[in-house]
Amino acid sequence: MHIYKWDDSLRTQHVNVDQDNHEIVRKAQLLSNLITQQAEDKKIKEAAKSLENFVYDHFEKEEMMQMYSHFGNYENHKRSHARFLKGLNRLIHEILSSPHDIELIPKLDRLITETYFNHIKEFDTEAARFIMQRDYYHN
Repeated sequence: MHIYKWDDSLRTQHVNVDQDNHEIVRKAQLLSNLITQQAEDKKIKEAAKSLENFVYDHFEKEEMMQMYSHFGNYENHKRSHARFLKGLNRLIHEILSSPHDIELIPKLDRLITETYFNHIKEFDTEAARFIMQRDYYHN
């Protein structure tokens, strides 16, 4: 079983963004664990849909914050979201079709540890700093 490591390199310093990012990683870890443990189809499918829905909501909130703050790199950030969502949607579809296919775990691992973690480091950190400077949606 792969364990997704959350460390300080993934912190953006924006409380809401960090909480959501951490929750996405937690939900992905749960999904990975359920597939590894060959849990009931229903539990795996619920976890997959929960992850997908949470990511959509999180990206929508991020994009709203960026628009309201007039973040200059908004379009690139939005395109990064779209690329991630395309990969996530494809993977979720595969999981819903074959919830016990352990060959899907490495795909989930790559999506989280490579694609998503890189997105946080490259895009979220920059956007969070910009937004906090303008004090939009910052706790």
